[in-house]
Amino acid sequence: MKLTIIVEKSDNELWGRIENVPNYLPVTSGNTLEEITSNLRDLLEDFIQHEGQASGEWGNLKAKNFEFDYAYDLSAFFELFDDIKVGALAKRAGLNPSLVRHYVAGTKFPSEQQAKKLEDAIHDLGEKLKEVVLA
Repeated sequence: MKLTIIVEKSDNELWGRIENVPNYLPVTSGNTLEEITSNLRDLLEDFIQHEGQASGEWGNLKAKNFEFDYAYDLSAFFELFDDIKVGALAKRAGLNPSLVRHYVAGTKFPSEQQAKKLEDAIHDLGEKLKEVVLA
C-alpha cells in the first residue's frame, strides 16, 4: 500500500503526518526525513496491531510493506533540499524572490496557483538535471 507523508517544518524540527488512516492520524517529529519515515512506520505498525484490527482492510497489513510518497510545505522542502536556493527557484517559477522567501518563512502563504508554479519549476529543474552528462 502506498501512503503519502506530509512533511512540514515548525521552529527547528520537521513534522510528518499521514492522513486517510481510518480513525487515526499518525503524527511525529524528527530531524531527518528518514527519522520521520521510521517513526511513522512504527506508529502504523502499532495501529495495525491494535486499533487496525477492527478495520478489515488494515488488520492484515504490515507496516514494513508500505511505500511512501512525500508532500512538503515550502519550509520543509528548502530545509531538506538546501542545495536549491530560494531566489533561483523563484526566478525559474517567474515569481518574486522576496515573496517566495516569505512563503518559506511562513509569514505569507502561496495560493494554489503560486504553489503550482513553484512545483512545476522544481519538476522542470529535476528534468533538466537528469539530462546532464559530465565529461
